[in-house]
Amino acid sequence: MGWFGRFKGDFCFEEVVGEGVIWPAYTDDDGVVFLDVDEDVEVVIDGVVLGDEIYDAYIDDRGRLRLDE
Repeated sequence: MGWFGRFKGDFCFEEVVGEGVIWPAYTDDDGVVFLDVDEDVEVVIDGVVLGDEIYDAYIDDRGRLRLDE
């Protein structure tokens, strides 16, 4: 499970979107996003799955997920 927002737990997610594929993901204690897969892949994250919706998002310079407003 991953989280983002001003406070830990503001928004929880388990999947991100990158290059048209939905990937399982999580965050570490600093909020840095990691793909939860066995293979070694590198993708550009451009969305996050919250509930049944996909929202535009990006990864900031510190590796944390941000909604694209």
